[in-house]
Amino acid sequence: MKNALITGATSGIGAAFARKLGEAGYNLYLTGRRKEVIEKLAQEIRGKYDVVVEVIIADFTIPYEVDSFLDKIESVDFEFLVNNVGFGHEKRFLNDTYENQRKMIEAHVESFTKITHLVAGRMQKIRKGRIINVSSLAAFAPAAFNHLYSSTKSFVITFSEALHIDLRPLGINVQALCPGFTKSDFHRSLEIKEKTFKNRGLIRWMSSEDVVTLSLRAVSKRGGIYVPGWSNKILYTIIKLLPRKLYYHIAKHMKI
Repeated sequence: MKNALITGATSGIGAAFARKLGEAGYNLYLTGRRKEVIEKLAQEIRGKYDVVVEVIIADFTIPYEVDSFLDKIESVDFEFLVNNVGFGHEKRFLNDTYENQRKMIEAHVESFTKITHLVAGRMQKIRKGRIINVSSLAAFAPAAFNHLYSSTKSFVITFSEALHIDLRPLGINVQALCPGFTKSDFHRSLEIKEKTFKNRGLIRWMSSEDVVTLSLRAVSKRGGIYVPGWSNKILYTIIKLLPRKLYYHIAKHMKI
């Protein structure tokens, strides 16, 4: 049986990946922090599909928990990896303690890289696999409220592109998934009100399920940067083409 590892699988995009890959016949290794929620998801998938679902609780902002997690999976060959750990800060960088801000670096960069090194290394030996690293459209749009979020998610993109170039000759595609406005617990955790989830102009809210369906379809054909949704593609293009001086002026007025 083929195996898939999904981090940040508790809800939203991570849970949608779990359901889709379970439906595709993958045995799943799911990890997150909210035990009751993720166990409920695992039971749902076991009840629908003939797959094994193992839950490993870990906090990727704590180094020794990451190392313990890696010890548990080091002998497993995975054909699919979804790195989906991610969270935002309510406080701005200079209005918060460094220790609290550092947790984002630990989760989005250090832990992410450790896990990828282990799993991709084994994929390289068996010469097959797919990797989806969840970044964000915000990686291209730094603003005064998302210092470390946009910075660390930008790292995810560059790292994924470099890894894809390295692994593509083996038939292993690495995708940097850059969703834009997505209805999920990520935004609710930042206390964004439900009324905000309304389409206006180029801001078109997508469901986690739609993001995942498009991502899986794309990674089966190619790797590199993938921006799902027509409106997000337009925003991505605009951001890339804007002169930086003009972008800085616009970004000054951005609000989360």
